[in-house]
Amino acid sequence: MNDFDPLALVKKYFNEKKVDERTYNLINDRMSVIEEGVERIKRITSIDYPYYFVEPNVLVATSDVEYQQYSILYARTIPFCTTENKIKIVIQLSAPLVMYGLKGTLHAVLAHEFLHYLKILKNIINLEVTSDNISNTLYENSFSDNEKTLDSNKVFKGDAYLQQLVYKKFANGFNDIKLDKKTESLWIEKKLPIQKIMIGDNFIKLPFSALVNTIVKDSIKNEILKFS
Repeated sequence: MNDFDPLALVKKYFNEKKVDERTYNLINDRMSVIEEGVERIKRITSIDYPYYFVEPNVLVATSDVEYQQYSILYARTIPFCTTENKIKIVIQLSAPLVMYGLKGTLHAVLAHEFLHYLKILKNIINLEVTSDNISNTLYENSFSDNEKTLDSNKVFKGDAYLQQLVYKKFANGFNDIKLDKKTESLWIEKKLPIQKIMIGDNFIKLPFSALVNTIVKDSIKNEILKFS
């Protein structure tokens, strides 16, 4: 369960006056849609949603190859190694996604990141140390993303509408023109917080020893086995 405050960073930015009161309140108001999506996924899959938090930056990925082009990363699934040399996984949701995304978009993104989460758990269970190919261009990255997830039709077979949402939004990489335009005009052009990353750096290497030390509950293993 998500037993820590997913808005901790948003509150920090608000207290430091990096985001204004309107932004802070809108994020708070929209959290009910996020929570609804999380419960929806849990109900379908019988698996708790991983820890998630709202990032009060818009994440902008750039490429050395594609001059003056960038891609907005609205959400990421981030595995990391703890001080106990175990793997934990969190879902990072960008503030513009939470603020401007329609309900269907938010649920589709939550579902897509959940598929990444399950894929990582499967790798842990099978002790698979994968070295994913690093995309050098934004174009490559948009098409390689779906290769790192489990099959949405199998995972969400109890919710045909959610399956359709995921397919529609992620058939060829995430696509939401209206969300992009709002993020551009209401966040980026207003010079609200931006975090820039190189697309080739958007990966994390996990040691084999951490995979061995990480225990996945049998109940989750059994559910993932059904999806494979």
